[in-house]
Amino acid sequence: MPANKRYTNREYFEFFQSRLSGLGAESVLKYRRTLSELDCFLTGHRLELADLSEVMAADWATELLRQGLAKSTVIRHLNILSSLVKSAAKKCMMSYSDVPRTIAKLLTESKQGMPEFLTALVFEGCLGVLRGILKNPGDKGICGDMFAFAMLNGAIPFGEVALLKKGDCEKYDDVSRSILERNQSPRREFVFDLKQSYRTSGQIYSAVAEGLNSVFGRHVAIDGLDPDDLARSMWTACAIRCGATASEALGCVDGAAPYTVPEFCEPADNASGNKQLWIKSVNSVLIHDMPKWYAMHLRRGIKFDDLRKEILESIRPVPELFYPCEAIMKHVGNKTVVEDRPFISQTAFFKSRPESVMPMFQMIGDKAWCYRMCNAPDAPYAVISQSEMRRFQAAVGVFTPDVEVHPLGELSPKPGESVIIVMAGYGNREVEVEEVINKDCGSAIFRVKLSTDQGYEWRVDVDARQIERIINS
Repeated sequence: MPANKRYTNREYFEFFQSRLSGLGAESVLKYRRTLSELDCFLTGHRLELADLSEVMAADWATELLRQGLAKSTVIRHLNILSSLVKSAAKKCMMSYSDVPRTIAKLLTESKQGMPEFLTALVFEGCLGVLRGILKNPGDKGICGDMFAFAMLNGAIPFGEVALLKKGDCEKYDDVSRSILERNQSPRREFVFDLKQSYRTSGQIYSAVAEGLNSVFGRHVAIDGLDPDDLARSMWTACAIRCGATASEALGCVDGAAPYTVPEFCEPADNASGNKQLWIKSVNSVLIHDMPKWYAMHLRRGIKFDDLRKEILESIRPVPELFYPCEAIMKHVGNKTVVEDRPFISQTAFFKSRPESVMPMFQMIGDKAWCYRMCNAPDAPYAVISQSEMRRFQAAVGVFTPDVEVHPLGELSPKPGESVIIVMAGYGNREVEVEEVINKDCGSAIFRVKLSTDQGYEWRVDVDARQIERIINS
């Protein structure tokens, strides 16, 4: 065979198959199983056997362990590959490389047990806990929220999470920001209440470790649990589930992932450049079934009160409903009547898990229909992002409970300072704070002054949720 030619996977496998003719029946069966496993791995990750390296061999071994193969079986597969590579090298199809046997030897000599998250039952149990934290905020306390936040952001170190301050919230996505916002307090500098003012960093770390032991202890028992190792390991396990090799996943986290990746694995050199893509993939695994906002249109002649009554009686779990109205006062004869007028006629909003939307409209389809991404009956339902919904509620001045009031101190511009007003009709104008009203309640009302080029001035009282900081670039 010609030297210096780069052979394809197909050519290698055809050659390997030709080497089986002289083997006994039992050996042929074992070799074919090895080739089948190797073919699946290379095809699934779009890898070429011509690039065989220790990293690739370690990735394959890790994948076989994750699939549930016994350690002895994985060692056998590696040794068989080593003999096949040796025969290909004799035919000048590739440079001789004994890396499969090297990894087999490391696996044989390793005293490390099976990494916890390579066991499907343990991983699925911990993933269920993590998804539960994201679905039910605060259910597992501060440490659960910290772990969920770290996982959503590429397993960032807990030392950084513990030092997050209120002003840091804006740079994160909706789900991460909601975790931070619900842990804030107007009287505390740091987001998470870890008693940072009188605890050392070591004491804080120990408290987090103890908290995470209580959160995940039912599914995984780890002596001397290290919170960062746990987060990196869980994130790496999720990335592998999304299609990353062990080396790719390990290359995206800053440190070891001992509860997922065997000790013979090394991080890929160029993996960090794809970290944001893998973060998105991991997040899709974590939050794919979290409640999301959708919009529905009421059919002609249907009143919202009637629709709400049917939903409350027929739909389980009951979705959160939002039908923003403004109170209109009018005179009817000698009486003054207050009437609720919707901001958007015949359109209501609801918050539901994605898998519950279709069953819901199978029940109430005669009264309303849900907006889709495009005008096709099988198109996905149109999701409204949390940030868009928050912006809309600020514009109309009607809020659902998840849009928390800004505590005085979190957003507390002083008289004379400028802010952006996001209330409907004001076009995100820059305005000047003239007075802060109701300082003693949990949230302030701000009286702001607007002016025109013609010299006119007028005042508007706005909720704290209807103004935003001016961010200097």
